[in-house]
Amino acid sequence: MICSKCNSENFVKNGNHLGRQRYKCKECGYQFTLETPRGKDVETKCLAIILYLNGMSFRSIAKIVNVSHKAVYDWVKSFGIQTYEKPEPEGEIEVELDEMWHFLNSKKTNCGSGKHFVVLQVNSLTGSVEAVTVTP
Repeated sequence: MICSKCNSENFVKNGNHLGRQRYKCKECGYQFTLETPRGKDVETKCLAIILYLNGMSFRSIAKIVNVSHKAVYDWVKSFGIQTYEKPEPEGEIEVELDEMWHFLNSKKTNCGSGKHFVVLQVNSLTGSVEAVTVTP
């Protein structure tokens, strides 16, 4: 055990804090407690990601590795962000809106600007979206 501030091994016991032994460094006077490692190890996270890539659900993986399904989701999401690059959208698209105006004009609006918008997802990989105002 060493002081986290000055890396000295010269310390003494100095009371308790929340039921944990507190220590005081003789070199710099810094007070600290032993830090227990938090979270799961890298092997557990890798196992969860491999199981997910093989088709298992978040909840079943969570039962196997004994964590919450939200933790498994966060691990998979961070793995995807670190590993894969989001593709850039390319080019333009042309959309034809035949008879869309008659359908949209039949809907009455009680709030908002009253303008009719059509939102189209251009590419699901990039998440790019186009909003088009429909006019007669």
